[in-house]
Amino acid sequence: MKKDNLAIAKVASMQKRLNDELERLKQELGIGHEVRVEWSPGVARYHNGRRLLEEVKGNTIFIYSKNHDEVLDLLRHGFAEWLLNQHARPYIQLINSLIVLFEQLQYERKEKIVEALAKIMGK
Repeated sequence: MKKDNLAIAKVASMQKRLNDELERLKQELGIGHEVRVEWSPGVARYHNGRRLLEEVKGNTIFIYSKNHDEVLDLLRHGFAEWLLNQHARPYIQLINSLIVLFEQLQYERKEKIVEALAKIMGK
């Protein structure tokens, strides 16, 4: 029972350190007030076959490393990634809109060809 309480206290302590560091970054940069951090030590997440130590999903930075010596650096890395994602988001939205428009145009062209072929085959 004591071991469990100690483990819980360690996780809570590290989560507090992460929250404090994230707040420092937000205040220093004046941006990212909606960002939060979640420490999930030992969770195994993969991307392209590589195990992730941290990842950014939306406005949450997930830290998976158990290594207490690297979690603050991983938080800073994740916050930098979040910042860059904010810069890239409009470009991604633009590209996705263009893809939707292109697919719609291609569908309409394909349908015209199918209708023409169906008329020819019906003769």
